Parts: sequence; structure tokens; C-alpha cells
Amino acid sequence: MSVDCKELVSSRKQIMNLKNFEENFDKTILQRGKNYYHDGAVLSIEKIFENEYTAEVEGYALYNVTVEMDDNGNIDDITCDCPYDMGEYCKHEAAVLYALRDSTVKTGKSNVKKSDLPQLLGKCSDTQLVEIILEHAKEDKSFGNYLCMKLSENSDSNSIVSDFRHISDIYFKGRSDVNDVLKAGRLLVDKTEKLNSSIDKIRIYTEVISILEHGIENSYDYDYDEESWELFETINDCSSLMETAVTNIADSKNEADIESAWECILQYWHGSFQIDGEEHFFPSLLQLCRFPEYRSKLDEMLAFRQVSAGEYRKKEIDNQRFSIIQNYGTENEITDYINSHIGNPDFCRLAIERAIHEKNYTKAEQLALEGAASDKSHFSSVSSWHYLLHDIYKLSGNAKKLTDICYNMVKYGKTDYYEEWKSLIPEGNRSDEINRLLNESENYSYEYIVSHENMSERIYQLCCKFPSKISCYYEKLKTTEFREQSKNLYEQYIRYEGSQASNRSEYAALCRQLKKFSMECDAELAITIAADFRQLYRRKPAFMDELTKSGF
Repeated sequence: MSVDCKELVSSRKQIMNLKNFEENFDKTILQRGKNYYHDGAVLSIEKIFENEYTAEVEGYALYNVTVEMDDNGNIDDITCDCPYDMGEYCKHEAAVLYALRDSTVKTGKSNVKKSDLPQLLGKCSDTQLVEIILEHAKEDKSFGNYLCMKLSENSDSNSIVSDFRHISDIYFKGRSDVNDVLKAGRLLVDKTEKLNSSIDKIRIYTEVISILEHGIENSYDYDYDEESWELFETINDCSSLMETAVTNIADSKNEADIESAWECILQYWHGSFQIDGEEHFFPSLLQLCRFPEYRSKLDEMLAFRQVSAGEYRKKEIDNQRFSIIQNYGTENEITDYINSHIGNPDFCRLAIERAIHEKNYTKAEQLALEGAASDKSHFSSVSSWHYLLHDIYKLSGNAKKLTDICYNMVKYGKTDYYEEWKSLIPEGNRSDEINRLLNESENYSYEYIVSHENMSERIYQLCCKFPSKISCYYEKLKTTEFREQSKNLYEQYIRYEGSQASNRSEYAALCRQLKKFSMECDAELAITIAADFRQLYRRKPAFMDELTKSGF
């Protein structure tokens, strides 16, 4: 752990206590953690040392939470193996802290008792069942609304949407779990698909997509749980089924229904693109473009929006307008559109592909070079234009330019092209060219090349510069003149990592490294290092436990 991380842990010790841990949590995460706790998601808590606990929490998967705290309830460290990374603490950690505070935790594993619920409910009278359900519905608004949605016999488009809106509103206010909305979404789809009217289906799906996207857009900030993105499962389902309903209406050629479908979708196709918005409506609108008047209307709307759009959005609208022509235009229209939008990288690539197909490699190269020159991306020095140039030179048989482009691609980390580049160099010049590449001031394939070519001196120098790499390359070095130096470097690395480790996951990783050192390098020295760790860090029980587990 770095110095900054240690300072962070130190600050947690000062301000985080089991009595008032809520102050350290985002309020939305905290509420969801409390819901998890009350819903029984904390399946077990085990006290493994005097002040260390592990817990299992049931979420999308089964997650493990570890808590270390002192006798005064100050939380020294808390970790969870869930993927959440949008804030300092997750809802599973909050749920465990609620469980620890609200119960007397005993040494050993404490499992939640799972009652035979169907058997218990079977013993209840109808009156008792109604009382239980109403009591739960009163406490859990989402459950109540879901029940209304589930049991309603007179489902129409308004009631289906209204019930779903209530459930989603509760979620976006942070008072329920995303699974409530996903479950309601699946029920909504089931009920909607049973309706006879395609127009009613479209009306429901457009409104539900709008509800969810609006909620995500308004709630999406650094304090918001990433789980809301699970809602795109429902959005995508609704979008796909809406497109099917529109296709059915278009196939019927009923002008009144076509007009109604068009107007219904346009009502929600408002042009908000901040949260993956418009494409969920566009595929349905595209289905109506088989009719010339709607094709013209949609293209005019896109052209109007493009006038005030930013650079990125202009390109996106270009692609949407092109998809209309691709589906319903002539070959000449497609060609003319590509050529008139050659400044858009997507259409430039299409033009290159066409030139390659026509074996016009000069034109293809010119377009690819222009694309590379105008590319403003700083993500990588190798872009898709370089891949296109590689293909152009290979197909055209230009060995000199192919060698040069492979050299540059390898230099910037595209190691898949290394062997191809080597094969293009005369064998007598190969060693000099490899060294020239390795001596480049910027070479993102340096490590790959020296390892691939078994250059022991360069590998050892690399390990000296980056000691963590010694565990990867010791096997290569132990049969060279750098055997003893590498062994010393490996030992120093293990000892340094021991001084830096500060939580169970880091202790476990270190012990795996020590086990590897024992097998690859020196078993007796590994035992000595482990004994030194036990002496130096005897006050770290989790560290001692991991050493024992690893056989030291």
C-alpha cells in the first residue's frame, strides 16, 4: 500500500466508528446497505480474531466483507470483494456494519436461519396472510405497487405504466433496490405483450424507456450507485419489443396506425443524448422509413438537429441519416452520401474499404493517411488508420511501406505484429534492427521483445528498475550469469512487499509470492523470510493467519 493509502486508513481510524459510521457513507449507498441488512442479505458473520470479522453478503453474487476494528469500535479497515468502484464504501460494507452494531457478535460463524417459509405460510389462515401482506406492503412501497401491478385484472396501458412509474420513482429516490425495478420491468413486458393493440404496446414501451432514462440521467453523478446501469436491461428489452410492434404496424400498411405510431415515438424522442438516449427510439422510427413520406420527415428532422449539434453529435447524426439511405436508398445514393461526408471518419473508412475492394490501393492509402493526420485522438499513437494502412500495404505488395508500418505499430505496443515485422527484415540486418527498436526513446513493446528474445542482461536491468517484475522473470534469469543478483533482488522485493502490506488481501497476495519464491528460488530462505515476518509483524493477526495457511 502506498503512503497516501496509509494516510487514508489512518484518517478512517480517526473518524469512523461503529456507533457513527453513517457519516462516512454516501446517503444513497447507506440506504441501500440498510435495506440489504433489513432484508437479510447479510448471510453470516464470523469473528476470526479478537477484532476481525468476515461476513457473507448476498447481492448480485455472494460477496465477502472483512472488518478490522479496535476495542472501542474504531474501524481500522473494511474491504469488500464486490466490483463497486464509484465511491470509498459500498452498500455491502454498510449492511455488515449495521449487522455488527445491532447484534452481539460471538466468536465463530453465525448463520442466518432459513425458515421453511412455504410450510409456515401454509399454517396461516387467509386473514393472517392478508394481514402479513398488507403489513409488508405498508413498510415496502415497492412491494405494494408490484403486488397491485401483479394482481390487477383490468390491465391497460395507463395502469401498467402508472404502477411501473411508482416503483421506479421509489428506486430513484434511494428507497428501494434496483432488483425491484428489474422485476417490475419483466412483469411489465409480460403484461404488455398480452395486449392486442400494437399501438398500446408502443405507448407503454416509449413511456417506460423515457421514465428510466430520465431517472438515470437525473440521478447519475459521483454519489450514485452504478447498479442503475442494470436498468438498461429493461430499456433494451422495451426498445426491441417496441421495434417489433412498429414493424407489425408497418407491415399492416394501416395509415392511421402508422401515423399514431410515428406521433407516439416522436413525443418521447426529444433529443437528449447525455445517457445513451436516442438510439432506443431510432430503430423503431427507421422501420417507418420504408414509406417515402416518413423517410423524408425523419431525414429533415435529423438535418435540423444537426445544425445546432456539437461535433460529436453531428457525426452521430450523419450515421443515422446514412442508415436511412443504407436501408431504403439506391446504390448511387449510398455512394454519393459517403463521398460527400468523407470528413467523417466512419465514412472515410467506408470509402477506404470500397477502394480496397476495387483494388485502388493508391486512393485507399491517400484516404487512410489523411484520416491518420486528422485524427485528434490521444488514446494511442496507433489508431485504426494504421491497421488500414497495414492491410493496404500487405494487399498491394509494398514490402518497404509494410515494414515501416509494422515497425511503428510494434513500437507503440502492438506486439502481435512483431514476428511479421521480423520476417520482413533480411536475416543479416535483423539483430541491428531489433536493437534500433529497443533503443527508441518511446517503445511500448520493450518488455515483450527482451523477454521474447531472451535478452538476459536487458531483462535483469528491467527487473532492477521495476522490482515487482522479478517474480515473472526469475525463471529466465536463474540459468544465466545474473542468477545470484536476481536471487538477491527477488528476496529484497519480497521483504519490501512485507513491509508495505496492510490488509488481508495484500497479506494473501504476498504469501502467494513467498510460496512461489520457495518453489522457484530457495525454500530454506523462504522459511527464514517467513520467520522474520512473524517476528516483525506479530501484531498483525491476519498476516500471521495467511502465513499459516500458506504453510509457513
